[in-house]
Amino acid sequence: MAKGGKILVAEDDAEARELLLLSLADGDYDVLQAADGIEALHLLRTEHPDLLITDIVMPRMDGYELVRKLRQDESMSGTPVIFCSASYHEREVREMARSLGVRSTLSKPYDLETVRETVNAALATKPASAPQASAETYFYGPAQERLSALITFSRRLFGQTDSAVILESTCDAARDILLAQVAQLVIATGDGSRQNTVSSGLSADEMERLLSSRMYRDLLRSLESGGSALYPMSADESSVDASTVQQGDFVSMLGVPIASVTKTYGFLCVLNRIGLPGFTEEDLAVARAIAAQVAVAYENALQHQALQDEIDRRAEMESEIRRLNQDLEKRVAERTAELEIANRELEAFSYSVAHDLRAPLRLIHAHVQMLREHKGPPGSREPGSHMEQIQRGAREMSALIDGLLALSRVSHVEMRREPCTLDGMVKHAVERLSQETPGREIEWHLNPLPAVSCDPELMQQVFANLIGNAVKYSRPRAKPLIEVGTGVVAVGDNGTTAHPGERYIFVRDNGVGFDMRYARKLFGVFQRLHRQDEFEGTGIGLATVSRIVERHGGTIWAEASPGRGAEFRFTLRDMD
Repeated sequence: MAKGGKILVAEDDAEARELLLLSLADGDYDVLQAADGIEALHLLRTEHPDLLITDIVMPRMDGYELVRKLRQDESMSGTPVIFCSASYHEREVREMARSLGVRSTLSKPYDLETVRETVNAALATKPASAPQASAETYFYGPAQERLSALITFSRRLFGQTDSAVILESTCDAARDILLAQVAQLVIATGDGSRQNTVSSGLSADEMERLLSSRMYRDLLRSLESGGSALYPMSADESSVDASTVQQGDFVSMLGVPIASVTKTYGFLCVLNRIGLPGFTEEDLAVARAIAAQVAVAYENALQHQALQDEIDRRAEMESEIRRLNQDLEKRVAERTAELEIANRELEAFSYSVAHDLRAPLRLIHAHVQMLREHKGPPGSREPGSHMEQIQRGAREMSALIDGLLALSRVSHVEMRREPCTLDGMVKHAVERLSQETPGREIEWHLNPLPAVSCDPELMQQVFANLIGNAVKYSRPRAKPLIEVGTGVVAVGDNGTTAHPGERYIFVRDNGVGFDMRYARKLFGVFQRLHRQDEFEGTGIGLATVSRIVERHGGTIWAEASPGRGAEFRFTLRDMD
């Protein structure tokens, strides 16, 4: 089936373009689309359409300049053209159309039936019949429609809270409503700089030439000082023939200040009335109406942003207060835990002073008394035996005091955390214990351990005590076995406060073990589960280990059975 003709639609508004395409859908036309004048000119030269339907106000190149270039090209100068514009520009567009030999125009919003009739008439090279308007409609209709456009713009403007969007929308609307090549909006910001927003139908080079013209710079000074500008003052005063003007030439300009009741923010100017020599007093009034609306909308947006910033600032402050409170609660909990530990240690110390530390003193006192009461011959063995017991009591007392001092240092020394490799600490403890127990053949199973952030000196003390205990309590075994490694807390493990799935480190031996009924006494000061004559010690080593682990944010517990060895497990905070 033969096509009804090839039509090029040049329209930057996507919705208006879709409406035109919908209007042409029933006409069996081959329809091409262009979003601006540059793209449309390229399609005109390559596709040679039978009809051009073009909007007036478009980016990069407006419809007036597009048709001018079309008429200058002999190969396509006879192409019929339909101009499209807002209905309140109908008089200007018809005047523009006559100057370019365009016989048909369409007004927005489009009427489907009118579009089809106008297109069919243009393709048949017959002028479309235009409805006859009364004098009242001719003079007052466009003004009412322009007022309607301003109201629509105002509603759209005051629905925005983003100042950048407000400025961009204003430029687009000012250019469209005032039928200008360029709309420029300049706002002075709080830091002394200027925000320049432009809506243009010119290329970058053409814009540069326009804004560097002397007349523009002269008029700009008036706007920057808070005044208005209108050049030329009337169309009759223009010395420029609009039909011969090149893109980027300065022809006309209109500028008004943007000011609210309390403050002047900048100015709005429009350059080069499309297809006509100059702007009118009516255009100046419209520009002032636009400027008044954008001033209020921009001020509201600034106040909204200031309010939003204040809300965000207060939310941030509240968040910081919550964080500080949580940190304070955490620190209070930590301090409370440390205080509880200190109270337990104080109780243990009081107990040790009352019992453990008095025991060596009682021993020393008894043997001193027996020496005083001795009446045997001077060379007898009894005085020497008393002296040995006195020395033993002094040694025990010294060991107990050293243990208390060591525990005190562990509780109060400042932590110095740094990344550490635990494997090296284990090897160092094993080597040192091997030198202190020559001749013992111990089977060592040393599995890889994770890296942690800890105090290296305190953590070395943990392994020295735990591995030392394993060596000591496995002494009765013919083949002692000691293993160091890692495991994971199982569900239902009631021996610890650690969470299921948490990783722990263990030190395991096959020594004498102990009865789990007394496990809670293990980590107390001077608490021992074996007699002094069986295994030496003061009962402070495990209390020291427990305190170091707690200061590293971990917990320690034990699993054992009599005659089958013991396993000590501990966790550390942030263990890899």
